[in-house]
Amino acid sequence: MGWTDFATPPKPDELRRWQLDQLNRLLRHARENSSFYEAHLKSEGTPFVRSFEEYARLPMLSTQMLRDCPQKLLCVSQDDIERIVTVKSSGTTGLPKRVFCTSEDLAATKDYFAWGMSNLTGPGESALVLMPGGRPGGVGDLLSDAIESLGARCVLHGEMQDSAAAVDHLLAEGATCLIGQSAHVNMVAREWRRRGLPSDRVRSVLLCWDVTPQAVVENVTQALGSRVFRHWGMVETGLGGAVECAPGSGLHLRETDVLVEIVDPSTGCLLPDGEFGEIVVTTLQRRGMPLIRYRTGDMARIMPGRCRCGSPMRRLDPEIRRLGDGLDFGTGFLRLEDLNEALYGLPEVDDFTAGIKEGLLHLHVCVERFGVRCRIIEALKGIPVVNEALKRGAIGLAIHLKDDRTPAVPGLGKRCFHEYRSS
Repeated sequence: MGWTDFATPPKPDELRRWQLDQLNRLLRHARENSSFYEAHLKSEGTPFVRSFEEYARLPMLSTQMLRDCPQKLLCVSQDDIERIVTVKSSGTTGLPKRVFCTSEDLAATKDYFAWGMSNLTGPGESALVLMPGGRPGGVGDLLSDAIESLGARCVLHGEMQDSAAAVDHLLAEGATCLIGQSAHVNMVAREWRRRGLPSDRVRSVLLCWDVTPQAVVENVTQALGSRVFRHWGMVETGLGGAVECAPGSGLHLRETDVLVEIVDPSTGCLLPDGEFGEIVVTTLQRRGMPLIRYRTGDMARIMPGRCRCGSPMRRLDPEIRRLGDGLDFGTGFLRLEDLNEALYGLPEVDDFTAGIKEGLLHLHVCVERFGVRCRIIEALKGIPVVNEALKRGAIGLAIHLKDDRTPAVPGLGKRCFHEYRSS
């Protein structure tokens, strides 16, 4: 059974019973077809779980395990693998992650994309996607197929390398929907505002793949006049993970394909709805390379209660962040989301990247004009941990500005503090 196979929306308790049945099918499949899982899931008790609480006592799968032995997680022949996706480490060392996908996995992702995009575009409309295409089974091609299955036209712009060129392309295609990474769409919105373009041409925007700062949502809404939807997902979840049904509603989970648990990152204990913890995922429908209780490194919470849309699918709070993604100044911990809200909230700032080196907080900032250094410094001082560190001389600032309309960080993927190496 896949995402669209429920004839009518199930009740929440019916969905949870179905998920538990799928978990037991998956556990049996993994134990029987993977030597890694046979050893990893070995227990003295029954091979079946009778509740989600019992399931939460099974061992978790770490990122390092995925890097070290991806082939050992396979539960089918490599001849059955349609696509292998390589995800480079965000650090400077370590093996990349490799995720193996069957044709069924890719088809399920396309179905999910179509379901999620049905709120954003439809027959006779056009969507501009700030992602590359031309790779069968790649995210751009899957998204394009999903959009066109709705009767809309999809235009793949490629990676956003110049915000002025992206706006030109958007206007030339007459696109009513824009899809891209938060930082890239923010740059498009800034360029749109600089040109004084009307706010009634783009009907909807999907911000995807990375953490979405609230300041970016506000920038895009004000500049484009669009309904802004947010998405969470990663290669490990089959790209799609959760998406809003309406702006501000919370992100409905892809519950027929991905089981999400929220755990205490220190103890691994399951947390109740409403409490923030680490997202742990299980790919319910994957038979090629299932991930069982995989630690994502993303922090979030399940929003309590039902959505007003009536969906039985649980919702992630849009406030998602990376576990441990911050800088310790000795006077406190600076989180990337603090910088996101402070800097993206400045109307002159298009994009930025940050890192620490030799006692200096280095900021590389894409700006509309150069005379904004003082405003950037004041925004930084508005972050208590930065202000205190500056007062005590625990850090210094090195601000590098550029106004060439190119992103601060090239390419796609989740953003983090940049690691500057001493020469």
